[in-house]
Amino acid sequence: MSLQGIETMSPTMRAFVQVVRDYMRDHPELNRLTAGQETNNRMIAWSVLDAVSYFNGSPPIMGMSLEDLLGRNQHALLLRLTVITILESVGLLQTRNHINYSNGGLNVGVNDKTPMIMNWLQYYKASAEQMMMRVKVAFNIEGILGPSNQGVHSELWAVNSSYFAFN
Repeated sequence: MSLQGIETMSPTMRAFVQVVRDYMRDHPELNRLTAGQETNNRMIAWSVLDAVSYFNGSPPIMGMSLEDLLGRNQHALLLRLTVITILESVGLLQTRNHINYSNGGLNVGVNDKTPMIMNWLQYYKASAEQMMMRVKVAFNIEGILGPSNQGVHSELWAVNSSYFAFN
């Protein structure tokens, strides 16, 4: 499924959707058990928006766009948050389509990838949460320091600045 029909889709979003697809290796020629792609482009785009929303809604609350995050070199964090949303969605689908079949003492579970998906999901959530905490702390420190990275002077600077000017 193409993203060409979505007028509001920015070139940055289109490029990042492709990065996510490549990272997940979700290509028809690599999917042995799934015909075509497991996750369509619209679902990946929705997952990217969900990842940005999750980032912005986690304390401290921020208002960054996809372009802001990518412009501040947060590709790895955004990629992991996007993969989390995709894995949650795929895990729900796998769970919903899981059936057990039993006949004559033979038990077969069809489509039981849920435990493996849950393991990956736990790994990505732990990794992304740690990464997001570090990024949010860094963004807060940068906000305190201001655009020139000089910070805010204390009252001691105002009191002692004349002393340093004459020496």
